Amino acid sequence: MMVEFHPCKFWLEEKTPQELLGHWETLRRIDELGFKLWKVWNNPYCWFSSRRLKGVSYYGCHNAYYLNIKYLL
Repeated sequence: MMVEFHPCKFWLEEKTPQELLGHWETLRRIDELGFKLWKVWNNPYCWFSSRRLKGVSYYGCHNAYYLNIKYLL
């Protein structure tokens, strides 16, 4: 399963603790279903510059592959 995460929205928009907990619960549920994180990389098409630190850039999107270990031999 390939998932694209957009954590930049957490930094650019204020989120309530309940919203952040909901995202955490989704990741926890993916893990409970047998999907384990295999590979993560930064998406170069989704980066932004820091408003506070001049010359510092962040990746706002990350791609992740998950493997379902329930189907491994």
